[in-house]
Amino acid sequence: MSPKKRKLPPGEKKLLRIFRQAGRPLSLTEVKQELALPPEQLAWVDEGVARLVERGELVLIKGNRYGLTQQMNLVAGELTVHPDGYGFVTPDGGGKDIFIGAADLTDAWHRDRVVVRLEARRGKRREGRVIRILERRVQEVLGLLAHKADTYYVEPEDEHLLFNLIIPPAKLHGAEPGYVVRARVTHYPTAHLNPQGEVVEVLGPLEDAEVQTHIVVGKYDLPDKFPPEVTAAAKEVAAALSPKVMKLREDLRHLPFVTIDSESARDFDDGIALVKKPGGFYTLYVAIADVSFYVTPGSILDEEAHHRGTSVYFPQRAVHMLPETLSTDVCSLRPGEDRLAVVVMLDYDRRGHLRRCRFIRGVIKNKARLTYRLVQRLMTEDDRELRRAYRPFLKMLAQMGELCLLLRERRAERGSLLMSIPEAEVVLDEKGWPVDIKRVDHLLSHQLIEEFMIAANEAVAQYLGEPCLFRVHDRPDAVKMEAFRDFVRGLGFELPKEANRDPRVLRDFLEEVRQTPLAATVQLMLLRSLKQARYDADNLGHYGLATEYYTHFTSPIRRYPDLLVHRLLLAKLAGKRPPLNPDDLDEEARYLSNRERRAIEAEREMLARMQVRCLAQRIDEEFSGLITGVTPFGFFVSLDDIYADGLVRLVDLPDDYYKYDDIRQRLIGRRHRRIFQLGDAVRVRVAHVDIRRRHVNLVLAEGHEAPVEQPPEEKKKRPSRRRRSSKLEKTKQF
Repeated sequence: MSPKKRKLPPGEKKLLRIFRQAGRPLSLTEVKQELALPPEQLAWVDEGVARLVERGELVLIKGNRYGLTQQMNLVAGELTVHPDGYGFVTPDGGGKDIFIGAADLTDAWHRDRVVVRLEARRGKRREGRVIRILERRVQEVLGLLAHKADTYYVEPEDEHLLFNLIIPPAKLHGAEPGYVVRARVTHYPTAHLNPQGEVVEVLGPLEDAEVQTHIVVGKYDLPDKFPPEVTAAAKEVAAALSPKVMKLREDLRHLPFVTIDSESARDFDDGIALVKKPGGFYTLYVAIADVSFYVTPGSILDEEAHHRGTSVYFPQRAVHMLPETLSTDVCSLRPGEDRLAVVVMLDYDRRGHLRRCRFIRGVIKNKARLTYRLVQRLMTEDDRELRRAYRPFLKMLAQMGELCLLLRERRAERGSLLMSIPEAEVVLDEKGWPVDIKRVDHLLSHQLIEEFMIAANEAVAQYLGEPCLFRVHDRPDAVKMEAFRDFVRGLGFELPKEANRDPRVLRDFLEEVRQTPLAATVQLMLLRSLKQARYDADNLGHYGLATEYYTHFTSPIRRYPDLLVHRLLLAKLAGKRPPLNPDDLDEEARYLSNRERRAIEAEREMLARMQVRCLAQRIDEEFSGLITGVTPFGFFVSLDDIYADGLVRLVDLPDDYYKYDDIRQRLIGRRHRRIFQLGDAVRVRVAHVDIRRRHVNLVLAEGHEAPVEQPPEEKKKRPSRRRRSSKLEKTKQF
């Protein structure tokens, strides 16, 4: 990420003014002459110029002169190197990225802050050449230690680092080839030499499942282990509630609160209860763990939670935001335990319209720890033995299902995008390796929790107004939506232009597509076209949910933004000033959005590692699947039986030459007229898995028959394809 633009000290402002007035590069001597100050008052000039060079405002050129980068067709920014060898520089001051060809990277490495000279403009794309490296940001490399021809080297896990890191034998520090290590960079790459380094930590053999977690933790710089003083502070927090604390709370322990989570969940920060009244009116209680009571602003626990920003969840384990003493015990709404909670009480009429809301700092008792699958069975199956075991909750769960459907109807009316996004459940063996990856569909039980949490988040955001840390979702980018519009037009659909600004139009479009076999594919492409939700101090609304007010309030155990919103809410309820001013919230929004992105990327990479490991054990096995992407070099297939996908390459279709139809997203054989297009069902075999690069190569199973395009004179209305559901990756978070 580029450094944040901050206000310059008066001295540095004055230096820049001198350079602008001079209209040419200046030496240090000339700068001092222009200042016209006594020699004893010029000691700060050298340091001030050095800081301006470091920030990219000035650049040192021949003759020991300094020039303004903006006046010399130069731009400072952060370099991102593509695995294929070229790169892009993101300017510090914003603006479009600058393309850097492989030969123009010179000695620069991925994530370096650099100065580039603009060399050319091809169409809308700016191109440049790196002329100066301002800062080396990659200081350590994580990867596999290898040995070849008396040379030890680390193969970086980060594919953006294009060079192996050479390790002198004296700097191995006990590491052996085949082990994953963390190495410090001692010499950076040059045009002719690889970088060099020394091993600082040995993580273990590559085939150790836990090492895979260590790799991702290290690659994304996740703070894994809690400092001893933080762990000690967490252990000092008492779970038992004193009479003094109880006296200040509203006692809600009589209400039938339950938690509904996945089977593997260990921290429970949201509980729900529902009371249906005569006349069909509902009162919904959403109880959220009162983490703010235990984690106070400025405390050591608060500082560590802020540093982490969010919990990160891997199949093997989690990297928690709070120590487990708090996250899985003291703050967790464990069944049968008295727990402090901030409760949102929502009154609805018989049609699901919100009539009144109230916020309570109370004490609750979780009556049952339920799971999504269990609740789904209780709501949809007639298993008498199971229903007898959970008889006290059956009526309430049925009423929750009623209210859930009403709330979804109300959201649909206003234009909220009701998209079903399955998730992955990784099944591990005793060693921690994946043996299966199942698809978890978006069941009614999932929708129930989703609707109630959305309702609570909206109510809190609307009550707080500003200042607040809002969860915002911008309107779609016009260029991306136009590309999506072209894409669906090739599939035979027409998306009105009003969808860019009115989510109700997009909702109607999705409802139309939902009735076709291409529904899952269209939804996936739409998700990739929408902007990502983020945090912001300004209330910009939420396009995807079609709501003016939205925030994150329901997961303070796992997300620091929710903890901040709790503090803002409790301060307002107590008639106190907000604990954060708008400027602080603006900074927090940027910081916490970045922390969230890092966590999402780490979770995705870990899932990808599990997927290729799972398929590596299934070489030569056949699977049915759906085509979810078509490119000039092949097509991607999402498998039915395993939540994973792979690529059928064009070179593995030797029976014909294929033409890529980008409008209709398909490949057509020139001779046999066989067609492979989005949404088609195919039968494939796992041919090869590259674990290191996380690539899965599939080939068509023997005997698979692809549809054949009819000659023009015989073309009729294309028969509808069999309706099937596709596995979708979770690419956006609302």
